[in-house]
This record gives sequence, structure tokens and C-alpha cells, in this order.
Amino acid sequence: MNRIDRLNALLIHLQGKPRVPLSELEERFEVGRRTVFRDIRSLIDAGVPIGGDAGEGYFIVDGYHLPPVVFNKEEASAILLGAKFIERSADSQTIGAFEKAMYKIKAVLKYSDKEYLDNLEDRIAIRPNLRPTQNPDSHIAEIQMAIATNRIISMSYYSHYNDSTTQREVEPLGMVFYSNRWHLIAFCQLRQDLRDFRTDRIQKVQIQKVEFDPSKHPNYLDFLNEALVGTDAKETTIICSAMVSRFMGEQKYYQGFVEEKKLTDGRFEMKFVPPYYDYFARWLMMFGKEVEIISPSELQGIAATLAKELLEHHSAPFLSKT
Repeated sequence: MNRIDRLNALLIHLQGKPRVPLSELEERFEVGRRTVFRDIRSLIDAGVPIGGDAGEGYFIVDGYHLPPVVFNKEEASAILLGAKFIERSADSQTIGAFEKAMYKIKAVLKYSDKEYLDNLEDRIAIRPNLRPTQNPDSHIAEIQMAIATNRIISMSYYSHYNDSTTQREVEPLGMVFYSNRWHLIAFCQLRQDLRDFRTDRIQKVQIQKVEFDPSKHPNYLDFLNEALVGTDAKETTIICSAMVSRFMGEQKYYQGFVEEKKLTDGRFEMKFVPPYYDYFARWLMMFGKEVEIISPSELQGIAATLAKELLEHHSAPFLSKT
């Protein structure tokens, strides 16, 4: 990146946050702090009101406005891909807000880039699922607002486990997309602990005026990783054929996949850290004799028991006829 491009990118970066640490600028532009100091001084000399220092970070003084940002076709194409995913993974309110944003993005494109994006838009698609991944009214926009402003949420939540709806007061810590759903990780005042709430099961939401301090709670991603993987999870090793390795595809990442290596006979040795052995064993059984469990012995035992039960179940009608 030449200096002119870097100065422009630095200005845009400063616009994007209320305050930007010096270390973040060094990492983003892969330059030393002296170079950052010189670039900031150049922007100040050009009339950009930049405040702050190396210790607290830098910011653009409130009230300063730049001309509208212009996207090139590569940037607009990347945003288009994001829009396709949002169409399939967000609720109706979020989708509507993003559609409005896309109109604004298209409005600042050059004519040739607008034509480029129009030609691309109808020829990029995300294959629809057989069932929707989100409830049309999953309250994602309200949840985002509560997270950003550290406000307590009052919500009605449907629990599929016991088929009941309860009123919850929660402190929203973050949102995560996994297993084809958006999840809210929050401190539940009813349970006095962190909980994982599927947003498509939230029926009503009201953002309260009461604020909370998120620093009093554990990191929401650490909580989620512990919940998904489990504190007592152990590494398992399997060997599978090359065909099964290809067939597993992205499924293996949902099972705690860690690494794999190709053996001299063409098979693959894979390591996993599955959260639940029973579920993992059932998943492996779909691949039949193409998979061999190497360790631990506990998982081997579970798989053997499941195989025996399956054999007895399917053999019983046959034996009764003979």
C-alpha cells in the first residue's frame, strides 16, 4: 500500500470507531509507530481534526464530516455476498435494514460498477434450506441494540425442552451464529448464571432503561466454547478411508475436529474433541466399517454397545420368522 492509499485508509479507519488504539493502527497497516505518527500529523496538517495520543488512542473530533464514501466494485461485490447470507440467516427487520443499506451503497457507485453489481446480483445465491433458519421475527435488531448499549432485556422465551414459555430478565453479552441459528449469550437473572438462548425462540422483547456492567461476567465466547466442548472433553482418535474423509466435509467441524494426517496406506488419521461421546459414536456409525476408533476405550465401548443393540433390533423380526 502506497502512502496516499494508506492515509485514505487511515482516515476511514478513524471514522469507524470513537477511539482507535495506536497498536491497532500498527497492526492494520503493518507499519511502525513512527510511521503512524507521521501519517496522523499529515492528516492534521491537511485540516482533519484528530485528537488523542499514543496512550489513549486517536479519534476524529465529533462534528467533522467527510464526503460520502465511494465503494469500488470489488468492495461492493463483497458486501453483496454478505447480503446473500443475511437473507438466509437474519430476521425480517434486519433483512429490511440491510436492503436499505444496499440501496445507499448502490447509489454511490459509478454507473459501470452499478451495472456490474446488477449483473452479479441475480447470479449469486445461497441454497435455501428445507426449513427457515430464523423466525421472521427473531428480534435480532433489538438484541443488537441492547448489547451495544449494555441494557437489560425483558423477554418471553419458549423452551423446547419442557414445552413452556417463561419470562426472563437477562443481561445480553453477545450473539453467536452456530448450528444454523443465531444465539444470544446472556446472564439470566432468573437462573443467576450464563445461558444460551436461541433467538428464534424469543417471543417478545423489551429493552429496559437499566444498564449493566458486562465486565462483571465471564467472556461470552469462553462460556460458549466450554458449553459446546465441555470441561471434561477428551481427545479421540479415529482412522477412516479417504472416501469417508471427503464425505465428512464440513460436518467434522461440528464434531470437535482438531487435525488430520494422511497415512502411508492412503487412509486418514483424525483427532477430535467431541462434547458428548454418545452423540459422536452415533455420528461415526453412519460411516460403517470405513471408520476405526483408535482411542479412547470408553468411546470404543459405546460404539460397540450401539452396534450390538442395532444388530439385535434388526435381527429380531428375521429370527422370529425362521
